[in-house]
Amino acid sequence: MEAELVNCRIAAAIALACLPVVASAASAEGDVRVVLKFVKRDGARTPPIRFDPASCPACRVLDEPLFAADNPRETVIALRVPRMRTIELAFDGQPGAISQVRLEAGDLAVRHDGGRIVVPLPPLAHDAITAAEVATHIVEPGMVLRFEHADPVRRAGAYATGAFPDRERRAADVLEFAQREVVRTLGLGEEALRRGWGTIQVMGFDTNAPHGHVDAPPHIHMHLRWPGDTGTQIGHYYLDPAGLLSYNAVGVKGLGMPDRRFGRGETFATIAPDGSTAYSHRITDHGWLEIAAGDGRACTIRPASGTGFADGAIVACPNNREQRITVRDDLNAGILTVTTGAIVETFRYAPATGLLLSPTAAPSSAPSVAQPHTGIGADR
Repeated sequence: MEAELVNCRIAAAIALACLPVVASAASAEGDVRVVLKFVKRDGARTPPIRFDPASCPACRVLDEPLFAADNPRETVIALRVPRMRTIELAFDGQPGAISQVRLEAGDLAVRHDGGRIVVPLPPLAHDAITAAEVATHIVEPGMVLRFEHADPVRRAGAYATGAFPDRERRAADVLEFAQREVVRTLGLGEEALRRGWGTIQVMGFDTNAPHGHVDAPPHIHMHLRWPGDTGTQIGHYYLDPAGLLSYNAVGVKGLGMPDRRFGRGETFATIAPDGSTAYSHRITDHGWLEIAAGDGRACTIRPASGTGFADGAIVACPNNREQRITVRDDLNAGILTVTTGAIVETFRYAPATGLLLSPTAAPSSAPSVAQPHTGIGADR
C-alpha cells in the first residue's frame, strides 16, 4: 500500500514536472566553479601543484571539502573563476610529471612556462566540476551503464579510512551487468527510447567522492532519467557486508517529496513521464533482486555462489536459459572483463579517467555494397 501511495504521488506530479524549468549555475556577471584534474605520469613523485593567483586575480581556490584531492595518481584542484571569460591559469609544479590536465570529460592543451603549468580555460557558462570522476560509460539503446572504478589509492569521503568495501564493490560490479542483461532481455531500453520516456541509467557507487559526491553506504542504481530530470525516481539498492541487497531508499528529483524506504519483499515501481509503469524492482527475502517489465514479465538475479553477488550472479528470465555473469576489473591495466554465459566481453579504458577506449560501433560498409537497413553486402 505504501508503494502504491508513492507511485500515485509521482504520477500526480507529472503535469508539474513537465513545466519548463529555468536554472542557472551562476548569474550573468558572476562566477562558476571549475575542477581541474592533473594526471600524474606513472611512478612520478610530484611536488605539490599550487594555483598562482597572479595569473587570475579574479579567481580563487575553493576550500569546499571533497572538491580537491591529491594522491599518487592525480591532483585535483577546484577554483571559482569568472563566468564566460577566456582565461589562462598558471600553476606551480613540475610540468614533466603531469601527463594530462582534465576538464569535465576532456583534456586541455596545456603549455609549460619554466616551472609552471599554464592551463587555457575556455569560457564557462556553468559549473564544470566532474573531472575527478573515474567511471566507464557503456551506452546502449535507451540505457547507459556507468561502471565506477573503485581504486583504494583514490579513496575519499566515507571510504577514506577503515576497511575498504571491496566485497560490496565487486557485488555492485556484478549487479550492474546483471541489470544490463535484464534490460536487454525484457527490452526495457528500447521501450524507453521508443516512448520518449528518457534513459535508463545503471550505476554502482563511487569510493573517491568526486565533486563532493559522498556515495555511501555501498549500493547500486537502476533509474529512468526523465527528460529534464525533474520527476526522476532514484532508487538506492543498498548492499550488506556479505554482498547481498538489504533495502531500497527512493528519492524523487525536483518535486520536494521525502525519501521512502522499501524493505525486502516490497515492490517499487518506476513511473514513466506518461504515467505508465516502466518497470519494477523487488529485493527478495534472500537479498536477491527481481526486476519486472510493465507488462509483468520478470527476471530474477540471484548469487552464483552460496554467499553474495561478489563472485557472480545468475540471471533467470522467462523463456531464456539462465545466464551466469562474472565481472573482473583490472585497474592498473585498464581492462574490464565481463563474462555472460559463454560470451566474454573485453572493455578497455584509460586508467586515469575511465574513458572507454574499445570501439563502440562497426565501420560502415563501402558505398558500392551497402544495403539500406541491413548492412549486408550486395551481390557483385
